[in-house]
Amino acid sequence: MDSTPLPLSLPPDHLGLYIHVPFCVRKCRYCDFSSQAIGGNPALPDQYLDALAIEARRRREASPRPLHSIFIGGGTPTTLTGAQLRRLWHEIIAPFPRTPQAEISIEANPGTFSEEVLAALAEIPLTRVSIGVQSMHPDELSLLGRIHTPAEVADAVAAVRAIGIPRINLDLIYALPGQTPARWAETLRQALTLRPDHLSLYALMLEEGTPLTAQVEAGQLTLPGEEEEEAMADATDALLAAAGFIQYEVSNAAPAGLYSRHNLGYWLGRDYLGLGPAATSTFGAVRWRNTADVAAYIARVQAQETAVAYAERLSGAERLLERVMLGLRLRDGFTLAEAENDCGCTLDALARAAIDALQREGLLEFDRGQLRLTSTGFPLANTVVSRLMVGVN
Repeated sequence: MDSTPLPLSLPPDHLGLYIHVPFCVRKCRYCDFSSQAIGGNPALPDQYLDALAIEARRRREASPRPLHSIFIGGGTPTTLTGAQLRRLWHEIIAPFPRTPQAEISIEANPGTFSEEVLAALAEIPLTRVSIGVQSMHPDELSLLGRIHTPAEVADAVAAVRAIGIPRINLDLIYALPGQTPARWAETLRQALTLRPDHLSLYALMLEEGTPLTAQVEAGQLTLPGEEEEEAMADATDALLAAAGFIQYEVSNAAPAGLYSRHNLGYWLGRDYLGLGPAATSTFGAVRWRNTADVAAYIARVQAQETAVAYAERLSGAERLLERVMLGLRLRDGFTLAEAENDCGCTLDALARAAIDALQREGLLEFDRGQLRLTSTGFPLANTVVSRLMVGVN
């Protein structure tokens, strides 16, 4: 975790590693991530780890820089067995060089915390577990297709603390179909009583092709209206402030000094490697993404072929605009001159008129070299960023 006060920063050579585990107990009804239920082919996880070990070795040889952060995500990594989790760490991740204070995180579902899994997690030098809670109401969890109960959330938090992992993040989703501001506030209130070190708070996104989206489009479910979402945001602000949390990014909050360095690397445009199907990597101006199909990923890697399905070299302007789009998600923004120097162009040359308009409207400001959204603009981050991108010359 980062102990740096706002505004947040990272060293220029910060390198993150994302490991994708594309398995879960069952697919949630709102999820369009690259993942699949693990039950159909019990041999598949070991076959996947075989391929992942090969890709990891290739990436280590190509990039000897030490890692500053590691994030094991999915899917649900804790659907793996204890033996598979140990193998994931010892054979695939641990051989990468890393800094002494590297942040090491793993995602987990409260319904997967068996004794075997917890014993394996206790042997990995994790600094944080990110628990997918989403709601503290049984009916909302059922609507989302989650496999756990609210009681299992508290049990999971206690279990993680008992094995000595120092930090806990809780993922929550609001603006669910039929959800009222009062029910959202109760979920957040209950989550805060568990004393997490970090919260990720996401508004529900309707993803094409998911069962939940189909029900909404068919009129079987109704999303909260704009006024209800605003009331949810107001309740969020009040509860977070009372608990001593800073909403340091549009969807993330933590007490001072407990910010996620791995995610900060994305928002500040630092390099990162991604391993596994659908994983993306960015090194300087070069970006590539692996095939999303698990079987194809395994077959390609085992055949000594590349798993990369798409690659591009971003122009300086493309890189800078992306840095702006991501950096403005941070409450204190980012150092514009640093981003401009890195990308070799200026925002002024790309979007002067749009910047002027947003400043006149009190939505965007410069402060001691930081480009950031104002207190008025921050709740409207997506709208402001969209206007800025549309205004590019």
